[in-house]
Amino acid sequence: MREELIEKIIVMLMRHGVTGDEIKNELTILLNDYEITAKETAVVPAMENIFQKAVRMFIVTKKVEGCTNRTIEYYTYVLRRFFTETTCEPEKITADQIRWYIALRSTRDKISKVTQDNELRVLKSFFSWCAAGDYIQKEPTAGIKAIKKEKRIKKPFTEEELELIRREAKTLRNKAIIEVLYSTGCRVSELCGMNRQDINGDEITVFGKGEKERIVYLNAKARLTLREYLADRKDTSEALFVAERGNKRLGNGGVETIIRQIGKAAGVRNCHPHRFRRTAATMALNRGMPLEQVSKMLGHEDIETTTIYAKSEAENVKASHKKYVVRHGDMT
Repeated sequence: MREELIEKIIVMLMRHGVTGDEIKNELTILLNDYEITAKETAVVPAMENIFQKAVRMFIVTKKVEGCTNRTIEYYTYVLRRFFTETTCEPEKITADQIRWYIALRSTRDKISKVTQDNELRVLKSFFSWCAAGDYIQKEPTAGIKAIKKEKRIKKPFTEEELELIRREAKTLRNKAIIEVLYSTGCRVSELCGMNRQDINGDEITVFGKGEKERIVYLNAKARLTLREYLADRKDTSEALFVAERGNKRLGNGGVETIIRQIGKAAGVRNCHPHRFRRTAATMALNRGMPLEQVSKMLGHEDIETTTIYAKSEAENVKASHKKYVVRHGDMT
């Protein structure tokens, strides 16, 4: 390891124009009094025993709770990365080490505050679970506050943008995808999981987060486009939406690519599947649908999650001002 380090230092110096065999000799003498080993880049060896079991059992618990495979993969990724960086046993982890890790991810890896907060929430969940299960004596994340994120208004599509998108959807499949996303307000993963037999008139059964089943509804335009699309299909796949080649079930990435390309052609910025969900919720609320019903339509466990769609947009405030203030002022 000493020789390898010396070679690396010499290569680095040569890049800066420093050369000479005497450098190697001096480095050899200088480092002779030091023991050099490579930093462990895998999960800390101590994890091979009780704490490997802790991580494994935590992941099992999350599966039992109904977390999706995507969520499980994210939990696993965050924990593996954290213990690789800290190279410390979980019982010895401190709040300062967790703060250091988040700061490292921010400065070195340039991750956003949203990602920082997401990773912190995973660590909080894990260490809280460890403390409850007596894997550790003290919960190190207890005093660490959530990362403050920039509050940006995420706008739904305007009615004009929706029409532009509809015009650029050239195929029956793409037209059906757009109308189903807008009518149901479903997640892209729910759309991709739909099967033909899930349709019952103007209803579709979907399986949301945690494999929870719910009913979403199709408006007239969605029913019509779906009927035309399915009538044009020649394959026997049970999937509601399939790729144009191979007739394999469309995945999340495929739908996201389709929507992004349509948005680009239509000249609509920030065009992605989740924006249809936001649009469906916002328009439903603006037209008088009760918040509780919108929450059920979206499959939210907590109604507080739905309230993000209930915030008045600038255009709504402007219209209300014109209706209630300007006209009233004219009358007086």
